[in-house]
Amino acid sequence: MSVDVIKLLSNYNISIDSIINCGMELCICNEDEIEIIRKKLERELLKNLSNPNLSTLIIASIKLEEEGKKGNLPFNYDEDPNYIYADEVIGMAIANEIAGTKATFNFKWYDRKKPGIIGTLDENGLVFLDDAIAGLIAGCMSKIFEC
Repeated sequence: MSVDVIKLLSNYNISIDSIINCGMELCICNEDEIEIIRKKLERELLKNLSNPNLSTLIIASIKLEEEGKKGNLPFNYDEDPNYIYADEVIGMAIANEIAGTKATFNFKWYDRKKPGIIGTLDENGLVFLDDAIAGLIAGCMSKIFEC
């Protein structure tokens, strides 16, 4: 049985389009390249969402959000304390799974700037999913710009 990660993400108003738009917000490219990069990003996202290791990390993020909202995590989930970095580790692991070390640096860029859906998830208090999606975007963007 295969779990449809895209459907699970849609429960949090995360769509492929919102992920692509977010990735493109921080993309530095010429106007004539935008549509080509968008299509490459979509292909890379769909390919990576079928990777069982990556999709398992995203599912883990979703489950952690659910447990956090129930008060079942060993910290105050609603406060998103600075000493908790498991969410960052998930984001970096996702980025690294897709494109290696360079993607972890790109993850920090997306995580810090919080464009588009990443910022929305953060504003909605989704401690783990904002980093998981930032890692997904960072990894895919790094991968499509590999030489």
